[in-house]
Amino acid sequence: MKCIFLIIFCFISFIGYSQKNSLSVGANSDLLLESPAYDFYYGFQVKYGLKNRNYILGNVGYSTANITFIGADYSYDLINFSNIFKAYTNAGVGAEFYSEKWKQSGTSVKETYIPLNVQIGMELAIAKKLQIYTGYKAKYYIDEDVFDPNYLNFGVRYKLR
Repeated sequence: MKCIFLIIFCFISFIGYSQKNSLSVGANSDLLLESPAYDFYYGFQVKYGLKNRNYILGNVGYSTANITFIGADYSYDLINFSNIFKAYTNAGVGAEFYSEKWKQSGTSVKETYIPLNVQIGMELAIAKKLQIYTGYKAKYYIDEDVFDPNYLNFGVRYKLR
């Protein structure tokens, strides 16, 4: 729970940084590319520009594996062609809350996982204020000591300012 408050506090403090910086909102998703699971994560994302090539991303959402997630990432543009095409990398931390109730036995399971993630991807501006992006993501679960390398990340964002 302390981790969630820390993530929210850091994200809100960056939002108040400056009114000149870019702000985008959108929908994002992650697809686990391993069988037999193929878990699908979907949610809401906020992208806040700090400086020329630096961004903070905030994510919140749900998955088909009964996981609710929240997270924050730091992103850096490796390549930026006039804000039309970007190649980026990012790293972040999150919290995943697993919850499931079995009807047959009446028991419920609740777990919290803390993943660290890294990602590399590309972004394309298809209109002046509309961006699509895709990337490859890997997660490392701290408490479980598990490396989960096969996530396809994709989404769309609308630039507010």
